[in-house]
Parts: sequence; structure tokens; C-alpha cells
Amino acid sequence: MNSFKIKTGVRIPALDGLRGLAIALVMFGHYVCFKSQHSWLSVIVRDFFPLSWTGVDLFFVLSGFLIGGILMDYRGTENYFRTFYLRRICRIFPLYFLWLALFPVVSLLLLAHHAQEWYGWLFAQDFSKVPRWSFIFFLQNLFYAKVDLAGPLWTTVTWSLAVEEQFYLFLPALIWLVPLRKLPYALVPLTLFAPAFRLFLYLHHPEIYPYVLLPCRLDTLLTGVLCAYGIRQEGFRHWLEQRQGLLYQALVVLLAGAGYLTAYASGPYSFQMVFLGYTWMALLYGCLLLIVVTARTGILVDFIRLTPLCNLGIISYGIYLMHASINILMHGLILGQYVYVETLPDGVVTLLALLTTLLIASFSWHFFEKPIIRWGHSFSYNRTKAHPVQ
Repeated sequence: MNSFKIKTGVRIPALDGLRGLAIALVMFGHYVCFKSQHSWLSVIVRDFFPLSWTGVDLFFVLSGFLIGGILMDYRGTENYFRTFYLRRICRIFPLYFLWLALFPVVSLLLLAHHAQEWYGWLFAQDFSKVPRWSFIFFLQNLFYAKVDLAGPLWTTVTWSLAVEEQFYLFLPALIWLVPLRKLPYALVPLTLFAPAFRLFLYLHHPEIYPYVLLPCRLDTLLTGVLCAYGIRQEGFRHWLEQRQGLLYQALVVLLAGAGYLTAYASGPYSFQMVFLGYTWMALLYGCLLLIVVTARTGILVDFIRLTPLCNLGIISYGIYLMHASINILMHGLILGQYVYVETLPDGVVTLLALLTTLLIASFSWHFFEKPIIRWGHSFSYNRTKAHPVQ
């Protein structure tokens, strides 16, 4: 292994830009909804932008890249597990549990609207099928798999956080136990296992199991880890830096495959997507990631590093948790309807919801999340008694 390392506490604009792209895709998929499926605008969105839901997959690739890289860099420390989990807790738990705590508070404040359909979607879906305790232990994705994501929309997006938290229990032990030079021999079979397991589940449980369960998303998460491993090999990273043209050619091929999925298998539950589509999108986002971390210039890199996109990425965690609920709340309270975008008032309220989400997420980042993260980084990795790096 060489000395490549993303320094702790140092923000990488390109990675923030990718986070910004990921959250922009997710928001587009949740904000641009149509009651009529035959209007010209709904046809354009459905036919040309149906893969916006894969913004979550880009988040998974980024998570694997960043977390896998940190674990590789600090594998030889005596407090490897303790420091890693303390920092992750400081990053994920405070806002997550605050958001969960706000659920009953906001629900009670809006109890007068309980007969309205939008209130039911946001707060009153059957919680007996997704028990409250599952959110405390990040197990809600297991229950969501059984009930087809049926639950209060206030908490629905947290399924992906459950997948990542479960991944955080698995990956540190794997990197600790497997010698680094042999790590790809463990990562590649696990990556290939995911589409095979998804196919098995599709044949026996053709619901959303392949979408929300950790074993089914390992290829996406581990693609990021493999990228982190690759750029820590001096020879491979130098090869990538000198052959950017090959990376761009690969990106074009992967985009062509994404075009096929757009035309014929855009839904997350189609056979093509379940079997190989998730893996294909992981490779697409992994290739994009490798380009932006190895290229010094270029139109794509310049776009990813745009300040608005990077700023969006910095507050993306808060946006992800809050954006859908704020949109439903504002459409319900102002227009008395669900989040459709059919008329000018619909569009104005959607824009107002977007601005409100950005404002609250920015406030949360600067005055709530960032101070706690800074405190979490006061726990440093100690190399005085190292586990031997192999």
C-alpha cells in the first residue's frame, strides 16, 4: 500500500460534488410527481429521467469508497474499532434520532388534519408492520422488505441508512481480518455474490427484497471499497491518471448501458435491474468516481466541482432525511393535496418546499451536525500499539 490518504477533516470538493449530484437525483425523483401520466411533461420525466432513484446507489458507492478508505488507512491502529464507531455515531446518530423524535411531535401538532390523505401517507400508515423499535436498531429495512416499503413516509427513506449501518458492522471486521494485499480476493467474490443472491430472491420473493436488503446491495457498496483500494495502489493510480481517455471510454459504454435500462428496465424491481442493473449502475458510478478523484481538469470534473453542487453535497445528509417529508407537509398544508406537480401553484409550492429544505438542512449542518462531528474527530486513531499491517 502507498501513502495515498484522504486526510481526516479535509473536505474533497469532487466528493462533495458527487454527493450533491446524488442528492439532486434523489430529490428529483421525489419532487417531480404527476397525477396524470399522459401529460407531455410527465412523459418526458418518465421516459428520460426514470433512473433518478439510483442517486441512492451513488451514495452507496461513495460510502464504500470513503469508509473503506478510512478503514484501510487506519487498519494498523490499536483503537481501530472504537474510533471508527465513535466517529460514525457522531455523524449519523444525532440528526437521525432527532428526526425520529420529531415524528410524534409533528404528528400531534397536525392532528387536526388526520382525516386528509396526505396526513395519512406521512404519519399514519400501519406501524404494526414496521415496529418502532426497528428504527432504533437500524433494522427497518428488514420489515420494509416484507411490507413493500409500506409505512409512514416520514421514515421511509431511512431504509438506506439501515443498509449502511449494517454494512458498517460488517466491513471493519473484514478489513481488520483480511491482509490488505489479499483484500480484493475477499471483496470481488462478495461483489459477485450480490447479483446472484438478488436473482434468487427475485425468483422466490418478487417484491422489493432485492432493493432494500444489505446482501443485495453489497455490489454497490463494495464497488466503492474496491475503488478506494485501487487508488491506494501507486501503480494503478498512476495508470489511471495517465489514461483518462480509457476511463471516459468506459464511462460512455456504461452510460449506453444505463440508456438501455432507461428504455427497457428503469424500475428498481424489473428483472434486468434486479439481476445486473444494480451492478451496472454501481460500475457507472464507480467509473465516475475514479474520474473525478484522478483527473486534474476536464468538463466533467469542472462540473462536479461547481460550488453550488459541492455546497449541496455538504448538507446532503440533512436534505436526504427531510426533503420528502417537508415537500408533503407543504403541499398538504398549503394546497391540501399530495405532492403532484401539475399546475403553477403546485410548482410554486414545490419550489418553496425545496428552498425550505435547503435552509433547514444548512442550519442543521452549521449549528447541529458540524459541531458534533468536530467533537467526534477529537477521538483520533492511535498507532502506538498497532495491529500488524500485512
